[in-house]
Amino acid sequence: MGEKRFGYFYTKRTRNHLILNFSKDSPKFYGRRKGRKLSATAKMALIYGENYLIKSKNQTHYFSELFSSNKNQKIILEIGFGNGENLVELAKNYPERLFIGAEPFLNSAIQCIQKLKKYNIENVKIWQDDIKKILDFVPPNIISEIKILFPDPWPKTKHKSRRLIQPEFIERLNLILVQGGTITIGTDHPILKSWVLENFQTSRKFEWVANNAKEWRTRPSDCVVTKYEKKSYEANRLPSWFVYKKIEISM
Repeated sequence: MGEKRFGYFYTKRTRNHLILNFSKDSPKFYGRRKGRKLSATAKMALIYGENYLIKSKNQTHYFSELFSSNKNQKIILEIGFGNGENLVELAKNYPERLFIGAEPFLNSAIQCIQKLKKYNIENVKIWQDDIKKILDFVPPNIISEIKILFPDPWPKTKHKSRRLIQPEFIERLNLILVQGGTITIGTDHPILKSWVLENFQTSRKFEWVANNAKEWRTRPSDCVVTKYEKKSYEANRLPSWFVYKKIEISM
């Protein structure tokens, strides 16, 4: 009864069942894509919440249409939103803004969709896959804020290439940010803290927005407490909050 693709998974609905699979052309990804078996309720959330999902076909046309119809809105991108705690709360508080969330872990994305439907939130679009797969389709100078909260630190040296924050990734984010736009990164892992500082210091296109230690130890007012932040306190690890602002480069 029809096949629909979202990121690198697809759904096929028969008369009585919803079949869900990952496509064979799904690229290599470091991290989990899917956890325990989806319940019937979770599967149906994909069907009835498909208006939230960014489809994997005709992305150039999709984003062109999405941004042109929301050109006067402030656009916020959250990368790795987990089960949507922060994303949903901000979307509720700022209905005049457009929020785009990227999350490769299917089970978490479904939890977020269920929250969006519960609160009848309409100003959110979700990419259920690796954010790097759609950055080339996002027009330049259009995103106002980017939030990356508690990403996987990949602490072992041999795994450092798997960390999300890389010089080339920072450059790609720079291209889609408006002038004066910000990137907020929250982490409680000491290795990732140093890694973030090191990589942004080598980029001359951002300035660290912090006047003192208290500022980077305090969660920004536009971020809510998530389960990952709670876990950090339970483990006696203090999170740090790095806010970087895109600056104009004088030629």
